[in-house]
Amino acid sequence: MKITKHKSTVLAALFFAGSFAFAQKKAPVDYVNNFIGTGEWGNLYPGAQAPFGMISISPNNVFENYETSRSGYRYTQDEIYGFGMTHFSGVGCHAMQDLPFTPVVGDLNVSPVYNKSAYKSKFSHQNEVAKPGYYSVKLDTYQTDVKFTTTQRASIGEIDFPLNKEASVVFAPTNNANGISAGQLNIDSKKKRVSGFMSTGGFCWRDPNDRPYKVYFVAEFDVPFKEVGNWRAENKTKGSENISGSAIAAYVTFNLEGKTKVKMRSAISFVSVENAIQNLNAEISDWNFENTYQNVHSEWEKYLNKIVVEGKNEDEKTVFYTSVSRTLLQPNVFEDVNGDYIGFDDKIHKIEKGRNKYVNFSLWDTYRTTAQVQAIIAPKESSDMIQSLLLDAQQGGSFPNWSMNNQEYGVMNGYSPFPFIANMYAMGAKDFDLIMVKDMMKKVSTEFHSSRQSHGWYAVEEYKKLGYVPVDLHGYGASMTLEYGVDDYSIAKICKAANDLEAEKYYLNRSQNAFTLLNPENKLIQGRNSDGKFITPFSDSSENGFNEGCAMQYFWSVPQSMKKLIDKAGGAGFIEKRLDQFVSKIETGWAPEKPFYWVGNEPCFGAMYVYNYLQKPWKAQYNVRRVTEVFKNTPNGMPGDDDVGAMSALYVFSALGFYPYLPGEAGFTITGPLFEKTTISLENGKKITIDGKNAEFNAPYIQEMKLNGKNVSSLWLDWNALSQGGSIEFKMGKNPNKKWGSAISDMPPTYYPEKK
Repeated sequence: MKITKHKSTVLAALFFAGSFAFAQKKAPVDYVNNFIGTGEWGNLYPGAQAPFGMISISPNNVFENYETSRSGYRYTQDEIYGFGMTHFSGVGCHAMQDLPFTPVVGDLNVSPVYNKSAYKSKFSHQNEVAKPGYYSVKLDTYQTDVKFTTTQRASIGEIDFPLNKEASVVFAPTNNANGISAGQLNIDSKKKRVSGFMSTGGFCWRDPNDRPYKVYFVAEFDVPFKEVGNWRAENKTKGSENISGSAIAAYVTFNLEGKTKVKMRSAISFVSVENAIQNLNAEISDWNFENTYQNVHSEWEKYLNKIVVEGKNEDEKTVFYTSVSRTLLQPNVFEDVNGDYIGFDDKIHKIEKGRNKYVNFSLWDTYRTTAQVQAIIAPKESSDMIQSLLLDAQQGGSFPNWSMNNQEYGVMNGYSPFPFIANMYAMGAKDFDLIMVKDMMKKVSTEFHSSRQSHGWYAVEEYKKLGYVPVDLHGYGASMTLEYGVDDYSIAKICKAANDLEAEKYYLNRSQNAFTLLNPENKLIQGRNSDGKFITPFSDSSENGFNEGCAMQYFWSVPQSMKKLIDKAGGAGFIEKRLDQFVSKIETGWAPEKPFYWVGNEPCFGAMYVYNYLQKPWKAQYNVRRVTEVFKNTPNGMPGDDDVGAMSALYVFSALGFYPYLPGEAGFTITGPLFEKTTISLENGKKITIDGKNAEFNAPYIQEMKLNGKNVSSLWLDWNALSQGGSIEFKMGKNPNKKWGSAISDMPPTYYPEKK
């Protein structure tokens, strides 16, 4: 089978010394292209942000409707409406873009309150630069250059206005993603400061009163104000310094006196303006833009140097390092420099010294891939993320499933904090209170709890009694049951780690509940009602009973017991033909009703690896390589919403040549590397080297493999052993070696209690 590949451009900069020419070696951070995924799909933003940073300064250039980017930026647009201070990466609904501000030249005769285009500016991508921790652009309408860089909680910017023009900055909190329910803007001319807060919320429901959060800010300038004022709705009041309400905006006009440049320092807090000021003074105490940028650049280097790849194709390296960087945007640090954070009980708490409090978890998306990348690259941060989820559960009643700041929004189905935690733990994130996490998991998974901040384990009584969630009780009952099976298996892994062996056995048994929905006639997972009858109408493309997907896409969602599913649903021959048909077409974009491999949505992520359970690993190798082809070094280079790094992490593992298929298990199933060499530097000081002899896009097939110098054919990598350091050597080829890895003994692990 031949794979075609788009042409790539080698981007090596040549430097000359005398009569000699040599190529400059690029560091991983230099490969990152923040414009990938800012086009038709991806919902990504290109702005400045530190790894896991609370603040992100990024342009907002789209009106938010169903067809536009939910992050506030789309590459196809040629106008910028302002710059937000918070953003949510790759999500499928509108969010954040909070505390927007806009540099303006000229008269301020139009109210910007709920009017995003009031002070918009044309711009060109030729004058736009986006790098990790840095963003700059020329606002053509105002002939004004702006650039920003960030720390964890603060930012500094330089605004270069045209000479002898009326230059201002407008603050319009109403022009975030979902509007505001309350706000306040205060101007202190003596301190050259603007501060305040806004209350917003809503997410998919676009209602700022729905589960609202407050975000506070301070912005300071190095140039005095010549004029200040504000708007209430359409009414402008010149000279007014303080305003509050739900329809407000404010402005400061500068006294430049023949100068053009204005520097702006800003910081945010979710606790108070006073804390925002502390954050600013602690993290950016002077006006040195370059020093601040070099510091955040070094932070990005530290993380991106953890996985270094070598290969001839520059586009592939760009996509790889960009994908890794996208896994490091969220969750976000939430506590202030003094340790304060607002909890899920809306009270102020203080984080334990030496830890960070994290928020913004899209767990249904990220448990499959992002969690594992983060745990490998950043085990300390990952441990703090788990501890943060425990704090949320203690304050809000149960673990959040899909949260934004200190609010739970209950998006998607299942109970995904469990596999997220188990996967991070398996990959080495273990510095958290394991016993308390285990006990909270047991409580939540056996007792229904619901509050404003928690949806708990929905239909837990029916699930325990019937073995499934009835569709007449919950419209997504079929997919919810499948997710609960993964959740149960994940709890079992945590119980085993905590030496609670009785609970481990209970949850392992419960993880088999997915098979209650296996219809013996059509051999598909099919929802059932409370009376036990399978729902109708139904087909392999039916979305009836499934959340964001159809029956065929969800069929493969029993990773904990895949061999059992193969046997129970028709046998290896039948399932191989079904899988061949399923992967014969790779769907991108929005395709929940199509019975094919939809790379743009998480339930399909692991389907290619089912071939490893069918003793046909060469088919997995070929098809995973096809998956990498849909990721490109272009603004339209994402096949779907990035979903807080989930899609990017899929590419990372596809390119590395192994994948975390089993929830909560410390290991990977294998498909072979895209790159000639990979070096993974672990937190414990150990290194893993992966050599891919002959590795390239058109050579996806493993010919042979050595682990620490010994020939192996197992399709499973034990992470506990590998994380102590080691080497993997692959010999890759353009034709399949159908003998390698095809024995029953080579198969990855599977939970199959009937076969014990």
